[in-house]
Amino acid sequence: MSDSNSKSALDDVIKSVIDRDGSGSADTMLVNAHLSQMKMFGIRQGVEFFPEQDNYGTQRFDLIQQVIKFNKLDARLDSIWDRFLAYGKGLFYIRPTNKTYRIYWFDKDSYRTFYTPEGDLEEVLIIYPYKVRKKKGINANVGLNTDKRYMRLRITADEIEEYHSEQEITFDQEITDVGVLNKKVLENTMEFIPCVEVFNNPDAFGTDGAGEFEWLSNQIIAHDEMVKNIRANLSFFGNPTLLSSRPKQDIVESNDDGSVQRPSISSQSGFQSDFSLSSSTFKQDPSSRNQPGYIGSPGSGLRVPRVIANLEPVDRVSFITPNAVSPDQSRYTEQLRSEIRLALGGIDDLSITNVTATEIKSAYGRVSATSKKKCLQLYTYGICKCFELILFQEEQIFKKSLAYVSGIKYPVVPEDLNDEKAMQKYEKGKFNYERKLQQAVDKALEDGDIPEGVVGLAPDGNRSVLWRWMGPVYEDTAQDKLNQSIFTRNLQELGVDSIEALKYLFPSKTDDEIAGMLSGYPFRMVGEVQRAYSSFIDLINQEMRTPHPQQPNLPMAADPRLDLTPFLYRTLENLQKELTYGGRYRGSDPIGTPSIPDPADQLRGSGSARSSIGSTGTSGGYNPTMGSIDPASGGTSSSSASPDGDSSNPIRPYTVNLPSTPGNPTTGQSLQGSVQQGSGSPEFTSPIPVPGSTIDSEPSSRPGQLRFPTNNPIQQRGSADLYAWDQQQPGLLQRLFPNIAAGSDSRPAKGKRSQRRKS
Repeated sequence: MSDSNSKSALDDVIKSVIDRDGSGSADTMLVNAHLSQMKMFGIRQGVEFFPEQDNYGTQRFDLIQQVIKFNKLDARLDSIWDRFLAYGKGLFYIRPTNKTYRIYWFDKDSYRTFYTPEGDLEEVLIIYPYKVRKKKGINANVGLNTDKRYMRLRITADEIEEYHSEQEITFDQEITDVGVLNKKVLENTMEFIPCVEVFNNPDAFGTDGAGEFEWLSNQIIAHDEMVKNIRANLSFFGNPTLLSSRPKQDIVESNDDGSVQRPSISSQSGFQSDFSLSSSTFKQDPSSRNQPGYIGSPGSGLRVPRVIANLEPVDRVSFITPNAVSPDQSRYTEQLRSEIRLALGGIDDLSITNVTATEIKSAYGRVSATSKKKCLQLYTYGICKCFELILFQEEQIFKKSLAYVSGIKYPVVPEDLNDEKAMQKYEKGKFNYERKLQQAVDKALEDGDIPEGVVGLAPDGNRSVLWRWMGPVYEDTAQDKLNQSIFTRNLQELGVDSIEALKYLFPSKTDDEIAGMLSGYPFRMVGEVQRAYSSFIDLINQEMRTPHPQQPNLPMAADPRLDLTPFLYRTLENLQKELTYGGRYRGSDPIGTPSIPDPADQLRGSGSARSSIGSTGTSGGYNPTMGSIDPASGGTSSSSASPDGDSSNPIRPYTVNLPSTPGNPTTGQSLQGSVQQGSGSPEFTSPIPVPGSTIDSEPSSRPGQLRFPTNNPIQQRGSADLYAWDQQQPGLLQRLFPNIAAGSDSRPAKGKRSQRRKS
């Protein structure tokens, strides 16, 4: 089989596995077994996502759990793992809603990404189908009678373009036919691309990944062909051939049709002759096969009673059983299966026999190491990154809403960017704005009093989101837990820090969590420290009573080299440390902070983009100078969106209620009632269909009833050709047909001829 045929056959196998389609023709279980094994060690008993730092109660943790529950992310991990491993890469798309955030997953064939030379996302294109409940076109007579629709999303840092179509859309297709497509341009309120691309088996420093099975397509299909042949041989040669000296009518039960067939391998495998046994001429008679080999219906061949009676001493009855599968063929198939599983980073479960529980854990160490690499790409650089972007957006909402409530206004961007005095004044105003806003944030956090109308999450330094398994694949026995606790206690007795020692007992816990666990009273440690302190005191007393050998008039305690006072201080410091464990504050990571450009930089570098955006046909147009909008006049003020001190562009907040903090409940007032949005519609006001879903009804702006432009010839009276002619050459019809163009009440237009007649 050629490489192209092998890859095509492998694609069919992978598609049947991903879609859970049992009608596939694959006989090998290599793909299913590997995916199941990776998921077992990658998900285990579940995965928990939590913030590394959450000093203001559980606000961040509650928000993450809210997003997980809203998207049912824990229940969709199995499917995400299958698609991530099989296709090599995928895309997470974060879209805010009126309630929370929606997280979408797209396979590699459903999107295209474009990066900057620095490696940042610059533009994302997404195409996926969905369905509607009713089949209707543009109207009763125009449009396709289909319930399938296609969505095309173009996502940038400034805007999100939505295209809806009844016809299939491709990435190479130019979106120019407005009669077929429905276009909508929305404002990207996040001011950064809310997408995270993950790669399986990434290349060195590229933006591409590889699936698990593509490079082994020839070997997997070869193993599939071997399994097919083995099954066919077992079905064909599995039924033995009966040899007997007695007549067939005495041994074999007759078929329903009354015809008696010759007992042979061919008859037992489904082949049947048109002639009975009595009139058969053997080779001259044609034969046919009712069912193919191993999928033939059981009992289609000859049936022999379980008890053959009335046998004479001279009668003989025996069976000939051929060897359907040779040992070499079976051994080679098993070896090839093990080699493929080994190349994939797993292990063949059927090859593990007669081993203990400890040996099983050791054998699956290779699988655990491979799955951890996959978890690093999917969890750390994928889902956790999505939550970090959500936390970043919530912090910006907090700052912008606090700035509006406090009356802190962003300076107006000068119209002439080449004016040095105006730019200096703008930079100074921006610096003062950031300083005042930071002071307002510090005061609100210090007092613990959040003003009414402020939503979002308070800035809390590091926004890193971590993950951990909720349970191991193989549960530890009571003896294992006891041995681990003894080992941990021995480390503590050797002087190892308690946090470092407890990592062996609680490997999934963070340092702050272990420090929180140590908030109790360690009576064993306190007792040991007290005994050590008493021992040092006794030594000091003995030194005070014992004269120095070199100077008998002085005690040994007078010798500076025998001073035990530092040991007493060391003992008390250790006791204080064991009783006062606490968390640490970490600053934000500048690498994980999205960069938001300054409004002045946008105006300076995208003068043409302003006019092009305004010509997209959106309602009210798009205003890129959001930093110059006064909140009192219908917009929100802007500031440096980066808490790391970088100059950045403000974002337009949307309403996501702040989780209540202990002792300081918030009213949860919507920002949409206090801080007005700009002229462009934000993305959360236009929900998009979920991939693979069915929409109950379609609004007029959706492609269920695709609308032509108001100047379309179809909606005009009269001939469409004449109307199109008039659109190309305005005024020509009026000159040629003045009576028709002017109407019944109008007079003929005066031309050169009438003027000549008057003259």
